[in-house]
Amino acid sequence: MKPEEDEVFYSKVLNDMITFVGVLEPDGTLIFANNTPLELAGITLEDVKGKKFYDAHWWAYSREAQEQIKEDIERCARGERLIHEIQVQTADGSLIWVEFSMHPVYDEEGNIKYLIPEGRDISEKKQALEDAQQKVAYLDNMPTYMAVTDPEGRLQFTSAVTIEKFGFKLEDVLGMRFDQMPWWEYSEDVQQKMKEVYERAAKGEEFEFEVDVKMGEDLYPIKYTCGPLRNEKGEIYAILHTGTRIDELRAALDDAKAKVAYLNNIPTPVMVVDKEFTIQFVNPSWVDMTGVAIEDAVGEKCYDLVRSAECQTERCCITKAMMEDSVITCERVVHTVKGDISTQYTGAPLKDAEDNIVGGLEYLVDITDLKRAIEERERLSNEIMRLSTPIIEVWDKVLMVPLIGTIRTERAEQIMEQLLNEIVKHEAEVVILDLSGIPTIDVDVAQHLLKTASAAKFLGSKVIFTGVRADITEAMVSIGIDLSEIDTRRTLRDGLKEAVPMVKK
Repeated sequence: MKPEEDEVFYSKVLNDMITFVGVLEPDGTLIFANNTPLELAGITLEDVKGKKFYDAHWWAYSREAQEQIKEDIERCARGERLIHEIQVQTADGSLIWVEFSMHPVYDEEGNIKYLIPEGRDISEKKQALEDAQQKVAYLDNMPTYMAVTDPEGRLQFTSAVTIEKFGFKLEDVLGMRFDQMPWWEYSEDVQQKMKEVYERAAKGEEFEFEVDVKMGEDLYPIKYTCGPLRNEKGEIYAILHTGTRIDELRAALDDAKAKVAYLNNIPTPVMVVDKEFTIQFVNPSWVDMTGVAIEDAVGEKCYDLVRSAECQTERCCITKAMMEDSVITCERVVHTVKGDISTQYTGAPLKDAEDNIVGGLEYLVDITDLKRAIEERERLSNEIMRLSTPIIEVWDKVLMVPLIGTIRTERAEQIMEQLLNEIVKHEAEVVILDLSGIPTIDVDVAQHLLKTASAAKFLGSKVIFTGVRADITEAMVSIGIDLSEIDTRRTLRDGLKEAVPMVKK
């Protein structure tokens, strides 16, 4: 096949792919790149064709990135297959993460003829991973017991609250079989049941039931859940165990989880139209959504049946998909036989064998319940935040607030609101704010804490700060606070000794 014929072939086969795909000479000279990376970088094929792949716009943001790609080419030219994550530069200079791979293509004589680089946008995946890592730190302060075991039942991770509640060190239980954990030792029957549970979970089953756990000499009922964790290939790599004291909060969380699970199982409505928006195909889920039978829908105009506000406007996703030759996703309200629903609506162009657009495909995902579930999750998150900062009456008219974990502005405001209400409720004369459980504190949070102290004084309460470390002192000094006006004690014990005699008899 001639080079010009090769390029035509690549164009037909690769240009419609949403992943980044290129074709290189073994020395790294770029022969072809599909539309996705070219449009991302705001360049044309002629801008990069015949140049070294590592000198292209995608890697120009960093010498280190260029050297990495150059090394990849050299290794692939020796027959290696490569895969790793790397950032690429877009047209406006911003960077996105991609899963980058490269493999060689051989001719009939066994010689390497081409190198094929590929890339898949994983920016959302990376962001999700960062979010997950942040949430793991927050999970350590949640009142939920959580553990992760491998498929054989050996403990790999458990939250800090679990260790603290049961009085063990993490290193003492890592690697221990879950059924042999100290909180089950009160009953051989329970130990056997837990062994059966994680063995069946390792085969794909999920469990939820009530069971007692032992803390000290007492037993406490929890709602226990157990289920497999799967990787992107669907393979089970770990077992997640959670336990929550049975209360209203747990019931609300279970309700939200059930709604999300129900939403994930809803079939997706699909419709195909030609360029004149005449319906060519609809699936049963679309029929259920609109109440229009298949035979009554095919041959009709889609906008006559769907009747969305975006129909016959430039905001219509399927119109934009056919006009721009790209996949378009948006949200819109759709009229159904059951009323209006919020949907995530995706339109994509359909092409014939000659690459001409002949129509479009659209599919809808009902996100009405999902939006409600998100709102419910936010409400529950706020409730968890409230419960994570208990206000304890340690003595008549003496309140103690143990601050634990990272304090953000929103949480600081909530602490102040709760504390003031409790001061009024208990007619508190002394308030102890213990800061020993706060890993870091910034200027904004320091100001909020001082506002809290001032508000408490306004209500007639004396405020004592305990557990004040050097970094907290520096934050307060940096905003001009006169520490001589603040009553502080080194430890909570010292604060309690000071507080009790201050209460009026």
